[in-house]
Amino acid sequence: MERKTVVGTGGELMVHQLVAQGVEYVFTNTGSAEAGFFNGLLAVPGIQPILLLMEPLVLSAADGYGKIADKPAFVNVHLAAGTRQGSGQLQNAYFDGTPMVVTAAMRDSGSFGDHVTLGSTGGYSQMGVVEDITKRRWEIWDARGIPTVTRRAFQEAMTLPTAPVYIAYASQALDTPGVEGVIQAGAAPAMGRLPEEGTLRSIFDALLNAENPLLVCGNDIRYAHAEREIVELAERLALPVATNMFDYGSFPVHHPNYLGSVTSLSEEPYDVVCCVGFRQSGAGVPADLRFKKAGTIIGIGHDNTKLGNTFPLDISVWGNVKPLLQALNSFWQADYASQPHIQRRTASLREQGEWRDRQTQEEMGALASETPIHPHYLAHVASKVLQDDTVVVSENFRAADHLMPFGFNKGQWRLIRTYGGSLGYGIGAAIGAQLGAPNRPVVCSLGDGAVMYSSSGFWTMARYSLPILTIVWNNLNYQTVRTNFAAWGGEMVKQNKYPEVYLGDPEIDFVMLAKSQGINGTKVTSPHDLERALQRGVEATASGEPYVLDVRIAPVGAGADSTWHQKFKLRG
Repeated sequence: MERKTVVGTGGELMVHQLVAQGVEYVFTNTGSAEAGFFNGLLAVPGIQPILLLMEPLVLSAADGYGKIADKPAFVNVHLAAGTRQGSGQLQNAYFDGTPMVVTAAMRDSGSFGDHVTLGSTGGYSQMGVVEDITKRRWEIWDARGIPTVTRRAFQEAMTLPTAPVYIAYASQALDTPGVEGVIQAGAAPAMGRLPEEGTLRSIFDALLNAENPLLVCGNDIRYAHAEREIVELAERLALPVATNMFDYGSFPVHHPNYLGSVTSLSEEPYDVVCCVGFRQSGAGVPADLRFKKAGTIIGIGHDNTKLGNTFPLDISVWGNVKPLLQALNSFWQADYASQPHIQRRTASLREQGEWRDRQTQEEMGALASETPIHPHYLAHVASKVLQDDTVVVSENFRAADHLMPFGFNKGQWRLIRTYGGSLGYGIGAAIGAQLGAPNRPVVCSLGDGAVMYSSSGFWTMARYSLPILTIVWNNLNYQTVRTNFAAWGGEMVKQNKYPEVYLGDPEIDFVMLAKSQGINGTKVTSPHDLERALQRGVEATASGEPYVLDVRIAPVGAGADSTWHQKFKLRG
């Protein structure tokens, strides 16, 4: 790798190192303590700042970029307070393993007093803010260490298992003039060797000979670019496939082998369960202990802490899933396809897939005239109208992502979402995804409740002319919370009253909200207007401008008819 020596301020050395790392964008909400860095962006050109108006948006934009650009995102936020502001979205990124370098300035909180504005209190470190939601952390007090630590941070973020890392640069280090530093890009090391052949052979034979197998796919498949390999394994061995909750991007959803989310499957006695890159989204309850009736349980993945951390594993392999899947596929022999149980499984999966397709078509016909618009019908029409190769950034939890044509082949859609669950993700992540995939159409798909966590992101879309189509699935509800309340029961179900989940009275006009920040849009209330409205959104974004559709959809699930909310007026 190219190596060079440069002289400049600490902030300039930092930017030189970022340029060497191939950084295109700095996702930021600017602050005075980072002045040395921002001055360095002028002195050392080549990096475009992307301004977002609150730190959670900064972190979610970086996450969307990191998930699709195949390189770590770079973030700069303001001191300890800015770091804390963005911590909900940093937690999402850590949960998902998104490669990201998060930075902030740091002030001396001890030499001259115990309290500094926006900084940590004396006796405490800024590291404590992010200790449990970053892979590694560094403090830099000496400007001469800036290139080295920045290089190490990128290397660590990219090394499997990928994850966010954090650097706090002392303001005086960024401001120090006349610093000499060696600039060389950091690169992730290749992960280890394959396990012994006997271990891989035992996994393949278990899947080949199983009577009732299940293949569970997760995020690591996409991080390793192992899409072709996982489909090949599933098709050759006729394996039914499930994914994590809301994960419609780790295996093609319209593939006949795809069954749905593991949380929707019955706990039937699978004789072999093989989890590849599966990061379980648990709730800290006994139900997290899945596959209690299974025979052999296998785990393959990038992160050793995710292997066997809930349900136990009989065979566990830690490594890059792409060469591991390639090695498993190498055991395949053409005559295996004629084995009766393989043929039986293949026929059964094909029949199930055809049945699901018929059921979907019948359902869409029945929903075509329903008002308010049924969320399944919105997903169905969007799947027909939106362009091939669309990237959908989703912050929907109870909508209909599963009906959209996500897959791995050319023209199929790509899903970007977080599984960490902290609201405020979608708009920022769509901004990052559009920057990371500038030649693909990007759709931001999110609920009305989620919009209000991050609506200032519309301003960033408008400032940088990012042609993102935002679809607001507006049911006037925190629907996920309402359905969970209904499952809890009690007086809420008896009275059909769900505290603080109804979002009408007053209703939010999302078209006006976007218009106030420079984006045009349309409100849609009739299913008969839906296709034309979506087409209008496609035309607007194809011309290079962002656009918003506020689509009134029907609430679904338990308590859907409840509009109750606790009314209150301040007494004068």
